[in-house]
Parts: sequence; structure tokens; C-alpha cells
Amino acid sequence: MLFLSCNSEDSVTQKDNQKGFQVEIRDSEGYNFLFFLPQNESESINGKLPAILFLHGIGERGNDLQILKREGLPKILDGDKNFPFIVISPQCPLSTEWYYTNEDNIRSINIMLDDAIKRFPIDTTRIYITGLSMGGIGTWYFAINSPNRFAAMAPVAFRGDGWSPCPAIGIPAWGFHGALDNVIPLSSAQNIVDAFSACGGNITFTIYNDASHDCWTRTYNNSQLYSWFLNYKKQ
Repeated sequence: MLFLSCNSEDSVTQKDNQKGFQVEIRDSEGYNFLFFLPQNESESINGKLPAILFLHGIGERGNDLQILKREGLPKILDGDKNFPFIVISPQCPLSTEWYYTNEDNIRSINIMLDDAIKRFPIDTTRIYITGLSMGGIGTWYFAINSPNRFAAMAPVAFRGDGWSPCPAIGIPAWGFHGALDNVIPLSSAQNIVDAFSACGGNITFTIYNDASHDCWTRTYNNSQLYSWFLNYKKQ
């Protein structure tokens, strides 16, 4: 297991030896996170790579970054030689949830992203956000509260929490939900999708008729999602 130091030269040397695997970053000023640097640099532009911010669900909160690999994007990344994105997977503390206001999660996520941008070859015009369940709700929350950060978003198994999604209408969205979800009902997801559309937002909504809450396994295994991300850049 690798812990990258704050020293930029040490970080570059160590991460180059770990391409295609997720390493633990515990010296960020924001959240601790798993960091994936791709072997596949086919989507590099001027030495910069597209990046995905992945937000886990409620069961992966805590201080053990390895449990993030139980579900979603971190579960499938290690050893993937073809995946062309940097992936940043922060861990939410047990004391809060991504969208709770008991802690300043917006500040923490932005500090973490700023830190990662300084240290790694991230294309700031191609940062995408996605997450599942609690992370799907968090995807909306961070997109609404930091709308200039993200080129596109993909909430999965999500709902809103009474917010207006209108501040995020500049971010193209592709949402995913299971029709049989008994944790977050489809109607809750449909409400924020409809509100986003009513604001003038650009959203595609995929409903899996045979899926319950775990609609993320097939979503994150679908290469079309990642091709779709790459259609968008921040101006």
C-alpha cells in the first residue's frame, strides 16, 4: 500500500510506478482519497488528462480508503490498462454525509480538488463528477454549489434534498436509476430530473426497469458513460 508524500518530486516518482492502480492519498488538506493514474494516456491534451470525481455511498464512510473498492468505479479500476481518466475517490467521514451542512463539505471537496490539480496532470476543463446513492445525491449537491468545477455529471441511484438544481444548469447530466429501487424511490429521482429540465438543464435519464437500488454495477461497467463524459469541456 502506497502513501504519497507532500513532496511533489517524490509524488511524481512514486505515482509513475503505480499507473493503473489506486493509491492512497492521506496528506491532502481536504478529504483523504484514492487516486488512479491511468496507463492509457490516449485522452491526454497538452500533457493533461481528464479526471473523474467519484463519490461513494453511505456504507463506505470512515477512515479506511480500501473499503471504497467495494462498490462503484473504485471496484473496477485496479489493473485496468485501458481506462483513460484520472479518478479521484474521496472518503466521507462518519460524522457527516456528502450533502450535510453539519460540516463544510463544499470547502473540503474544493480544497482537495485544488490540491490534486496542483500535484497531478489534471485537465481542469475536463473534470467530471459521478456518485452512487449518497454519492448520487452528493453529485447534485456539489454540482449545484460548485457549478464552475465540472464539465458533466452522472448521478446514480439519487434524489435531491429540497434544493433547486437551477445553479447547475450549465453542467450536462446523465442520470441513472432503478425502477424497483426501494431505498430511493424512482419518483424522488424523477422530481429533481424534472426540476432540472424545467430550469433549462440538459439531462438524459436512464431508468433500468429490472434494477433495484444497485443500478451502479451496470452503469459503471458501461463504456458509453465515459465516452459521453468526453463530449464535454468547460469553456
